[in-house]
Amino acid sequence: MRALLAAGAAALLLTAAMPQVRAADITVATASATSTADPHFHNVGPNNMLAMHVFSALTATDAHDRVIPRLASSWQVKDDHTWVFHLVTTNFQDGTPFTANDVVYTFCRMLKTVGPTHSFTQASKSVDRIEVPDPHTVILHTRLPDPTLPALLADFYMISAHSGGVAADIRYDPANQCGVPLPTSADFDSLKMANGTGPYRLTRYVNGDVAVLEANHHYFGAAPHWNRVVLRPVPNAGARVAGLLAGDYDLIEDPAAQNLRAIKARGFAYAAVPSERIIFLQPDIGRAVSPEVRAGGKNPLQDPRVREAISMAIDRGAIVSRIMDGLAEVADQYVHPGLPGTIADPPARPYDPAGARKLLAEAGYPNGFALTLSATNDRYINDARVAQALGQFLARVGIRTTVDAMPANMFFPRRAKRSFSLAMGGWGPGPRATIGMFIPWTVSTDLSRGIGGSNYGAYHSAAFDAAFLKALSDMNDASREKLLQQATRIALVDNALIPLYWETSLWAFKSRYTFQGRVDQITDVDALGLKAK
Repeated sequence: MRALLAAGAAALLLTAAMPQVRAADITVATASATSTADPHFHNVGPNNMLAMHVFSALTATDAHDRVIPRLASSWQVKDDHTWVFHLVTTNFQDGTPFTANDVVYTFCRMLKTVGPTHSFTQASKSVDRIEVPDPHTVILHTRLPDPTLPALLADFYMISAHSGGVAADIRYDPANQCGVPLPTSADFDSLKMANGTGPYRLTRYVNGDVAVLEANHHYFGAAPHWNRVVLRPVPNAGARVAGLLAGDYDLIEDPAAQNLRAIKARGFAYAAVPSERIIFLQPDIGRAVSPEVRAGGKNPLQDPRVREAISMAIDRGAIVSRIMDGLAEVADQYVHPGLPGTIADPPARPYDPAGARKLLAEAGYPNGFALTLSATNDRYINDARVAQALGQFLARVGIRTTVDAMPANMFFPRRAKRSFSLAMGGWGPGPRATIGMFIPWTVSTDLSRGIGGSNYGAYHSAAFDAAFLKALSDMNDASREKLLQQATRIALVDNALIPLYWETSLWAFKSRYTFQGRVDQITDVDALGLKAK
């Protein structure tokens, strides 16, 4: 299936070279709004998409999620705890130089949680000491060996110490928050701190609404394609398609699969790219009483048999074929097979309603129980429709399910407060693959290390933690792989997260353009280019 999707995507993507020109203005209709212009607030696709265009990190990932240099031109491992990063010579958008002092300032800022999910604390909390031998060299000393540090840094965007009102050299002092003033998210939303080194300047930002980018003609990388880019969130897929066909938008995210034939017939183009994003269910495992379960004061989700019954109740193939129109892939583990930490023989996940009812009876719930399934209705492809289907599947085996699908800006804060009992989520693990999946979602929460910040179900397994935490600091590829596979097997058997499917990403655009999608689903506006004449 994935090979066919990849082949189809390759056929749909036009291969003409994109000219590096600053051409007309463009308008992009995004599927979801950003929650802030702060690049360190919440590690979620819409926010990351905006940050990628305005700011730069020491490293980056390409369209295929391979780690590449960015503000660090190169790096070396000095020993298991020591990494040396050599910085490029460039300026922030206000003309002030980017130096190692800004790197230290950014690490200082990320010591403190500035968003609800602790998304961006791991790098700073894993670094014990920072040396600055000169303005263009940074030496990071980690508390524990970290074989994936360059990949970890790809999402940690550098901010300007000068814009933050700090002119002197900064000493990395975690115990005292480095002793310097640090910006709030409001400082980014007001554009005071929206001074990055990325290809575009943020010239207008309305929280939850429009963002306007203008070309940074002094960008150190490839010249931006566009003079001006308007990012306009349009949560309704039908409205995005209608706007594209009416000529209002040059590029749209996530057109409904059933509209692709009409898009092509009207002379527009589209790209389908298999993504790394997995959609899953996260059960509340850690609490004896769960807020949205009605089972006589008990929490059935703590019983592994109940979690397995939920998995068996779901017809993943029907979701993929009927709701996703074939543009998704059934998931039987958390990361695509073949990537680090995956296993060749994951436990079978059959659609077996009778088996599910039998397991529920064995667990002491022969008549089932009731719960609420919480989901977004504007974040993932067809998320509300999938949630309704899941509710129907669970009801058929006796789990009386109320589906509560809500906007992402309501869902994420409530999930962070652990208000849900069973939640549908999604995640792209990035270049760290299995490590990138398990660090936020599955390992026991330890905010002092910046891990487990999204383990809202409070899953805890001593065996899982023993294998995974050892893998995190294992610099040997072969032994680390075995430990990650061991951890994967444990999490799958426990249904720490219940995997559903991997999304396929869709974009549609005017036929005068070419476009290359990314496996991480981030929309790169410079991946849109004018066709060569």
